Amino acid sequence: MRKIVFYLVYVAVALRGLVRLAGEPWFGLAAVLLVLFGLFLVLAETFLRNEDSSPGSANPGVWLRVFYMLLQSGLVVGLLLVPPTLDYFGLLFVPLSMQAVFFFGPRLWLLWIGLFFLAMAGPMLIHENGWVFGLTMTVLNTGYCLLFSGYARQVQRAEAVQKHNQDLLGELQVAHRRLQGYALQVEGLAAERERSRLARELHDSVTQTVFSMNLTVQSARLLLAREPNRATGQLLRLEELAASAMGEIQDLVSQLRPRSLAEEGLPSAMRRLAAERQARDGLQVTVEVNGEADRGTGTTPDIGQVLPEPVAEGIVHIAQEALANVARHAGTGQATVRLSLADGASFLEVEDSGLGFDPQVALGQRGHLGLAGMAERAREIGWSLTVESRPGCGTRIRVEEKPSRGGS
Repeated sequence: MRKIVFYLVYVAVALRGLVRLAGEPWFGLAAVLLVLFGLFLVLAETFLRNEDSSPGSANPGVWLRVFYMLLQSGLVVGLLLVPPTLDYFGLLFVPLSMQAVFFFGPRLWLLWIGLFFLAMAGPMLIHENGWVFGLTMTVLNTGYCLLFSGYARQVQRAEAVQKHNQDLLGELQVAHRRLQGYALQVEGLAAERERSRLARELHDSVTQTVFSMNLTVQSARLLLAREPNRATGQLLRLEELAASAMGEIQDLVSQLRPRSLAEEGLPSAMRRLAAERQARDGLQVTVEVNGEADRGTGTTPDIGQVLPEPVAEGIVHIAQEALANVARHAGTGQATVRLSLADGASFLEVEDSGLGFDPQVALGQRGHLGLAGMAERAREIGWSLTVESRPGCGTRIRVEEKPSRGGS
């Protein structure tokens, strides 16, 4: 659109000037000057449009543009001096004014329009119709230059905004691809952590149970040959171990396909874990919930209104592992689960009055990998885990929400 304006102004002025000068002795000179002006106008748009014109630039494009403007201004002044003086040749400064905006930026284009005014004023002040007429036409043509250069300035701003938006779009696309890559990495890390946790679970529970089953089978095979009556007891023991291994495998499978806490609710999930533990191991689990009802309504809140679902899932997994540890190692048939959903002070406790152990020693032993898994879960949800236990004094595992930095 900008180039169309250039060429329309040039063609209109050239046609009118050639028609007016037809038959005049200076027609040939005017025609040559007009052809040269049009040729340089096209060449400038082709070769100088993308040259670097920043102030102080070492690129020769800046000086080429200055030379071009001076040359074109000289051609227009020459046309204005061709008798009889045709004032509308001053309109050829209009495309030059628009080019000045694109060539020299917002700081210098007004300076060039001032130079164009002076260039027009010289020939026009000696116009045959008097200096008042010449000055009036100079001011009028300068007004056209300002008008069209203002339009060019708006076009330049629009192009700059479009380029900026394209750059932003490119950056957003790059950022989007990076985020996709990060998401895949996070997903891979999460899967790796889950595989590591399942490996620890298998080592801490199913692997040991299967190892015991293998020893029992070997004992039963030896007794069948020597003391068949005692082999029956070993087979019964093998049956118990197989049932235990099956239950532990079901635990792992249920962790891989957890129920939706958004539908079930955290308190209900705790009661479900207690019921499953009792059905599997005979462990009597008492569940105590504080803050289960909505304040003022007495209704059970949706889990999304209390804790974020990822946090709630982490708490469920910790409770599941803690109860499994009680059933396997505590040597007691009772445990208590305390869940508090108070704002800013939520916590989970799993307590038993069993054999107890030394937490410092247990954390360094391979037989207590469940503690490491619970600690890792707590870190993932941003909570803190503490283990209180002594040999013969039971165990209490507490995971609680860390206080916010802005809190007192």
